[in-house]
Amino acid sequence: MTMDIGLIIKSVVGLIVVLAVLIIVFILPIQTKKKKDQERSTKSEEEKGKMDPVLSFDELRLIIRKRSSTTEELNKAVDQIVHHYGKIQPKLGIRSHPEFDKYVDVIVHLVRHKNTNKDLILKLDRELTRKNPDYKAELNDTLTKALNSR
Repeated sequence: MTMDIGLIIKSVVGLIVVLAVLIIVFILPIQTKKKKDQERSTKSEEEKGKMDPVLSFDELRLIIRKRSSTTEELNKAVDQIVHHYGKIQPKLGIRSHPEFDKYVDVIVHLVRHKNTNKDLILKLDRELTRKNPDYKAELNDTLTKALNSR
């Protein structure tokens, strides 16, 4: 009988140990995963809050004109131009606004830049054309001349 009680106690202790191991293996990783997900979500929210500062149009032109600009820098510059400066001043009768020359400069330098790609060029052309339908012909002519000069 004493042997039976000792065996029962050892069996209960063994079951408790097995149960503890199972809890450690299955429940703790789930909780740590939740914590990591929460940390990631707070980091992504912080990154969204740290958006790039809005640069002036002339600063963006300089980025595009600079030969050492990377494709990523060009992409950010094009995004900001399209988002913040995408609307060109209205035409003066049949003549384009003097500000349009700045956009011509941007298109020509973007097309001729060594780190540009078709996606950047198309994004700039499509967005400017969409936002400025009055300048569609001028934008197409500028793009054609810039591509031919490449």
